[in-house]
This record gives sequence, structure tokens and C-alpha cells, in this order.
Amino acid sequence: MTRAPQHHGPQGRPLQGRPVEPIGPRGRRLAVILPSLLCQYDCPYCRIKAKRRQPGERPLSDWRDALMAIGVPLVHVAGGEPTVLKGFADFVLGYPAPLRMTTNLWRPPEDWPPGFWERFEYVTLSFHPDHTDFAGFADRAARLRALFDRRPALRPRLTCTIVADPRWIDALPGWIARLRALGLEARGQYLNRPAGDPAPTYTARELARLRASGIPMSHDRAGQDVHATNHPKLCDAGRFYCHIDPMGAAWRCSRDRLSLGTLFDGTFAWRTGESRCDTACTEACDRAFARRRALATPEVAAE
Repeated sequence: MTRAPQHHGPQGRPLQGRPVEPIGPRGRRLAVILPSLLCQYDCPYCRIKAKRRQPGERPLSDWRDALMAIGVPLVHVAGGEPTVLKGFADFVLGYPAPLRMTTNLWRPPEDWPPGFWERFEYVTLSFHPDHTDFAGFADRAARLRALFDRRPALRPRLTCTIVADPRWIDALPGWIARLRALGLEARGQYLNRPAGDPAPTYTARELARLRASGIPMSHDRAGQDVHATNHPKLCDAGRFYCHIDPMGAAWRCSRDRLSLGTLFDGTFAWRTGESRCDTACTEACDRAFARRRALATPEVAAE
């Protein structure tokens, strides 16, 4: 177990939280799941566009049972807005391993059943200015933090993320300063194009303004981390990390077309051994999840 990071509250006191388990050779396996195509947004930040549950989607009780069958990995629930899914509270309270979640925090945090938030070790609070007002988001985030003021050892690690759309660059410093004043970690996130799309997201002037603002960012630079431009890498993803789509098909990362298997029919299996990879990796294969190192030769071994 790694030591929990310390964040500072409004009076400069460390904001304690529970430990976040490491992923990888000496840590846990992690499954990032998208349990539904249901999404309330029509925005350019993800590829999930459906507005209603699609044929073939499973209830969350099936997800729980299938995840337990592959070894009860630590689970990050993402994709759309998970808190609107039917049975989500039962899934959270019934899954016997730590959880992580990305949420827009639409629902007041105190409206969930007792013990709900304690099941999470890490919660990313995502603010979308096109779909909610900042004052309401900040208020709900502060109320979630306050639920653990007397139980700091049980508090999930809370991180607020704001997509750095060029339209919002001038507002970002103020939003992030306000969240940090509430005792919350807050950062921007580069708006990147899908892998293989050469179109720039930011003009040179916009990128300069963003960098000059000095706000913390979730990644060190804009643009894709394209492996093929820097030789293939050895990647641990697939042994310790998987990304499972709403129909149960799993990949070692969001850009890998070599499926690990299907969760619900029992063909899923974690990869064994290291594999060479020249796939362009973005949001799912974060450096916190998979270590990579350059190979001596540019050859790509067959899987």
C-alpha cells in the first residue's frame, strides 16, 4: 500500500485521505469499466454518444458477478455518468474490493446510502461548464469533502478535473483557485484529439495562454503520446490493467484492438508476460497504471 497523498485545506491543514492502492507488478490489478452507453452529454470529450441503454447491456449485478469471477480487481467506474445507472448504490455497496469513480457529482453527496462513499479510494470530480454551473458543482464537492471531516482516514482521495477547452482558458485559474481554497485538489486536463487525428486542438496563442496561466494539469503536455514515433515499448497493461466497454469486451488500453476477451461469456483472461506495443495511448493508459520502457529494436512482437 502506498502512503496517501496530503492535500491542504482552507486553513493550510493537511487534508488527509485513505491510501490509494498501487497498480502494477507489486500492486493490484485494475479494471476500468464502462457499464453502460447511457450518457447525458453531447460533448466532444468522449466517444459515448448514446442517450439510452442499448440492446445487450447488462444490469450492474451481472458486472459485479463477472468482475468477481476474474479475480476481484480494483474497479474504476467511468463512462458517461455512472451515478445515474439503476442499481449503482447496490453495486458499490456489494462489490468486495476498493472502487474508484469519475463523476460529475450531479446528485447531492449526502443523498446516497450510509457507507456509499467509504467504498471508494479515489473519486475524480469532473466539471463540465457546458452542462452545470460552477457554484453548484463547487458546493456539492465541498459537501462531499465535509462528510469526512471527522473521519479523515476513510475519506476517498478527491481530485477535481476541468477539461481545458480553449473557450474556458481565462476562467480556469479562478475555478481551480476556488476549489483549492475549499481544500480540494484541482487541475486542468488537456483536450486532445483521438489518436491519429492530426488536427490541432489549440492554436499557438491558446496554448501559450494556457501555459502562462500556471494552472496544474493532469498531463505534462498537449497532444498524443504516440509510441510509433519513439519506437515500440514494453507495456505491463493487460497483465495489471484492462478497459472494459459497455458490452463486456476488454482491452489492455482504450486504443488496443487486440481484445483481452469478453467479460460475460467467461473468455476473459489477464495477459501473461510483457508485450511490445506501438499503439497511441491517451486517457486510459496513464503512466500511473503501466510502466513503459524503450526497446533495443523497433520490432513489434506478435501477441
